[in-house]
Amino acid sequence: MSYQEDLPETSGYSRVSVVISAIVGIVLAIVAVWWAAGTAVFYEGLFRVSPTVEGGGIGADWVAGNTVPWLDFLVAVIHAADVLMGLFILLMVFIHWAAFRRLAGRMRQSDEGSQQTVATDGGEAE
Repeated sequence: MSYQEDLPETSGYSRVSVVISAIVGIVLAIVAVWWAAGTAVFYEGLFRVSPTVEGGGIGADWVAGNTVPWLDFLVAVIHAADVLMGLFILLMVFIHWAAFRRLAGRMRQSDEGSQQTVATDGGEAE
């Protein structure tokens, strides 16, 4: 069996058009990586006054003590919500894991015969 029989949607493409498309895609990817590497902003250095706490660098206010109470409160609320949502996600993962294990335990093995069948289309079972 050839690839054209396995994948009939590709039967209209010639080899030349596939090669040209691959070359254009690779060239565009290389140009994008080159452009991003040359013009990338290094966010660690952005707005940095000094890398130390004494110099007032990024994160210095959290070490020295934040002076904006409502901002400190909002950060604490966001962290609490993040923890609660993470716990909820874990709970849902474990509930689904247990439900699918239970469902898999009730399924028949492929070599088991069936004594009773149901015709889902309303007809008669064989």
